[in-house]
Amino acid sequence: MTRNIKYFLILFPGILWMIAGIKLLLKAATTVLDPTSSFLIYCPIAMISWGLALLKYHYLLRRTVEKQLILSSEFFAKKTTVISYIKQSFCSKRFLIMITMIVFSLILRRYISNIYGLFIIRATIGYALIKTAIGYFSKLQDNLIKSP
Repeated sequence: MTRNIKYFLILFPGILWMIAGIKLLLKAATTVLDPTSSFLIYCPIAMISWGLALLKYHYLLRRTVEKQLILSSEFFAKKTTVISYIKQSFCSKRFLIMITMIVFSLILRRYISNIYGLFIIRATIGYALIKTAIGYFSKLQDNLIKSP
């Protein structure tokens, strides 16, 4: 397997987390731009969302980053095969938690009419996914520099 494909497979989980997080934050931002709502209300709500996202990252997603880093370093050191890496990365309980968070946000938008609540849900999950991706990329860079 070429080195470029290996790097892409290692970076792909972080890319997915980043794209999903940005998409949810953009959807949350569209509610802020609604002319009927006050921007001053969204500032404290955004801070609350950021705090909830940090808690969600600390208690749910940090272990996902650590496990994915272990998988990536094993894959980069050729201790696991491509099929095994893909299976452990994308068909695991950790990835199911991520998918559940995203689907939860997408499904609830149909049932929640309160735009502030919808903003908190989308922004919290979006912030948490972006924090997960940033944590993964920063630690991954350190791991890849240390490995030959």
